[in-house]
Amino acid sequence: MRVAYICADPGVPVFGTKGSSVHVQEIVRAWRRAGAEVTVYCTRRGTERPADLADLPVVEIRPESASGAGREKAIREAAAALAHAVVRDGCDLAYERYSLFSAALATVTQVLRVPAVLEVNAPLIEEQQRYRELHDAGLAEGMLCTNAAAATVVACVSEPVVQWVGRRAPGARTLLAPNGVNTERVTPRVVGRKRSGPLTVAFVGTLKPWHGVGYLLEAVALANAGTARHTWSATIIGDGPCRQDLERQAAELGVEAEFTGAVPPAAVPGLLHACDAAAAPYPQPVPGRDDYFSPLKVYEYLAAGMPVIASEVGQIPAILQHGHTGILVPPSDPAALAAALARLASSEELQARLGAQARAAAVALYSWDSVLATIHQALMNDMRVA
Repeated sequence: MRVAYICADPGVPVFGTKGSSVHVQEIVRAWRRAGAEVTVYCTRRGTERPADLADLPVVEIRPESASGAGREKAIREAAAALAHAVVRDGCDLAYERYSLFSAALATVTQVLRVPAVLEVNAPLIEEQQRYRELHDAGLAEGMLCTNAAAATVVACVSEPVVQWVGRRAPGARTLLAPNGVNTERVTPRVVGRKRSGPLTVAFVGTLKPWHGVGYLLEAVALANAGTARHTWSATIIGDGPCRQDLERQAAELGVEAEFTGAVPPAAVPGLLHACDAAAAPYPQPVPGRDDYFSPLKVYEYLAAGMPVIASEVGQIPAILQHGHTGILVPPSDPAALAAALARLASSEELQARLGAQARAAAVALYSWDSVLATIHQALMNDMRVA
């Protein structure tokens, strides 16, 4: 099977360090492991190509440089050019990562008459309106409806995303397909190593307000308060617009914190292995707006065999089993996070048990191959009905 993977979003480099880049790479790997020949068609290739994808064919058509409404037009034109490239090359299945101004999937299916998957990872229309700028919301909505109607299956990473697509594109054939993790790339840490100094809690992700890293730094300060020596330090793996503010906050709180900046995905497991726990300290979400995520970081924490502390929001309670594969805490609550850190610090047995059970769950339940199998089965079912 020849699979054309389309990513028209210039904010998602195929070979990059962002979680979205990891998602692209892992779906491509899963298709290749399933025996497919994959060609990627994108607006941004990126520069961090992993060795195992060195032979992956990539067609890059970059949008013309523009701003405001002109940028939206340039992305739309680049997406149309990507669609024409897919039609020129031919494929047996088209797979597009949803982006705001692309109807490439609809163009490809109309011409080639092949099955198609639209993968929706977030309610991008609302995201763009809230955090950036969206000049032509009507066009963005129309393109979503066009692509969703053309798709054999619309694979959504969470139930809120399923509902969002259903509201925006009634009649779309939606499927819940949460994220996964590569348990060969993310290996388990070695438990019981001897070390000196404080324990370390890790965070992985882009440093933006909705990830709640500030709450984690407050929690570390609270956990260390009143002790003769600091029990916890923090390793913040990633970069983003909040980095300077978070570095300043750590210094003001007296928290020992290492900010690694952006790192290649291949470097993340080693950095996690050097830590003793990992956190996903999401703040209190606005219902229907901030609770749509299926966090890659949590799956990677599980695969690395980390004791995980995470906010009880969104999809996280469906991923983590409290007291078995992690510790769930209320969102926006540094004191509860600090109590969880203190609980872990007091028991090496608890650290080891949570970590081992986390790894077992990742291997048994959350592989990318199982994610793709869910999508593929829905494709087959739909084709049999047709």
